[in-house]
Amino acid sequence: MDGIVGPARCLTLKVAEGGTPARDIPLRIIILPARSAAPHADPILPLAGGPGQGTASLATIYGRRFDAFRDDRDIVLVDQRGTGESNGLHCPAPPAAASLFGRLFDPARLAACRDELSKRADLTRYTTSMAAADYRQVLDALGYARVNVIGGSYGTRLGLELARQMPDRIRTLTLEGVVPPTFAWPAAGARDAEDALNTVVNDCEADEECARAFPSLEQDIDRAFASLARPVIVTVRDPATGAVEEVPFAARDLAYATRGILYGPEALSLPRWFRDAAEGSFERFAQAYVNRARNLDRQIADGVHFGVYCAEDLPRVDWTAARAVAGGTRLGTYLIDQYRAVCAVWPRATVPASFFEPVRSQVPALLMSGRRDPVTPPRTATEAARALARSKVLTWQYGGHGSDAIEDRTCRSSIIRAFIESADPANLPAGCMDAAPLPFNLR
Repeated sequence: MDGIVGPARCLTLKVAEGGTPARDIPLRIIILPARSAAPHADPILPLAGGPGQGTASLATIYGRRFDAFRDDRDIVLVDQRGTGESNGLHCPAPPAAASLFGRLFDPARLAACRDELSKRADLTRYTTSMAAADYRQVLDALGYARVNVIGGSYGTRLGLELARQMPDRIRTLTLEGVVPPTFAWPAAGARDAEDALNTVVNDCEADEECARAFPSLEQDIDRAFASLARPVIVTVRDPATGAVEEVPFAARDLAYATRGILYGPEALSLPRWFRDAAEGSFERFAQAYVNRARNLDRQIADGVHFGVYCAEDLPRVDWTAARAVAGGTRLGTYLIDQYRAVCAVWPRATVPASFFEPVRSQVPALLMSGRRDPVTPPRTATEAARALARSKVLTWQYGGHGSDAIEDRTCRSSIIRAFIESADPANLPAGCMDAAPLPFNLR
C-alpha cells in the first residue's frame, strides 16, 4: 500500500456499537507483518492520540516510526471505533481559513454535525472504555494471545484502559505523553502551556548562543501580545484549499498558536518568531496556526474527540478552580470556555465511576514525558506510575509532547526496543538521553 515498505494485510472486523438501534461498526485493521521467518508471537499495537485519530489511517506514519520493530514482530494498526474508516465520526471542516481564527469550535456548526452523525451512530457509544472492549475481539480474531502496547497522548489513556480490562493480554505497556483517567482536560491547560513556554525561555537564557541572539526574549513575548490588544490582519496560505487569505489574528490566536508550536521541534524557532512578532510580523505564527488546524481537521474524528472529553473530562472539572489556575496566563480561560460551549451541545455518555480510578496493574510499563510538554507535562506520568507496580518514568529534558522535539529518535527507538525485548523497565539503555539538545533556530 502507498507509503508502506513491504507487504501489508488489510481487513475489517465487525463489532457491536452497543447503542440504539443495534448497529455494527466495521473496524479497519492493517497488519504490517514481521520480516523474520520466525517472528515473535506478541506484536506491536500502536495507539494514536487526539482523541479522534485513527491508527490505521496513519499507517504511513506508524509504518515509518516502527519500521525497525518489524524485524521480528508484526505491527497491528487499528482504527479505533469512530475514527478513520471505523465508522469515522468526522465533521465537515470550515471552508475558509479566516473562520478558523478567533475560536476553536463553532457550537452551531458542531450541533448540525451532531444531528447528521446521529443518523448513523449513537454518539454516546464512543468512549475510551467502550473502545477498549473492542480490542479483545480484535486480538481473538487475529490470533494474538498478547501484545506490546505503545500509546501516544490520548492513546496512553486507551492503553491504560486496555491494561485494566485485559491485563492478561498486555505483555508490555509503553506510554508517551501520558493521559491518565484522573486527568481532567482542560482544567490546567492554560497553566501547562504557560509553564512550557517559560521552560523554553529559560532554556534559551541558559544557552549561550540563544541568549546572545535574543537577550530580551521575555520582553519580546510581552511586546508581541501587547501589540494584539486589537486583532491585526495577517496573510496566510490555506493548505486545504491552496487559497491565500487575509485573516484576523488576535492575542488568543497567538496564545493558541504558541501552545501548538510547543508540541514539537518548531518550539526551537520561538525566540526568532517572537522577535519578529514584537516588531509587528505575525505571519509565521498565523501560518503555523492554520497548518495545525487543517491537519487536525483532517485527522481528528470530532465524534470521538468530544465523545471522550465531554463524558470523561469536562464533568470532573472544578470550574472555579480551573478559572483561578488560568488567571494570569496568556491563554486565560479560552480553552475552558471553548470546550465547555461544545460539550453543552454534544451528547454525553454515562461513564462508570470506576473508570476514573487510577489503573493498578502489574504489567511492565515504560512512561516517557517531555519537560517542555504544554499538554501532558511530566507530572502526569508520575501520577500514572504510582499505580503501576512495575514501571519506569523517563523525562526527555528537551522533549515536547512525549518525546517529540528530541534530537536523536534512534535513542527513543533503542530504549523502547530494549524494554519490549526484556519486558523489564528496571534496566534500560537510557544513557543516550543525555545527548546534547537540538540547537535553537537563530535565523
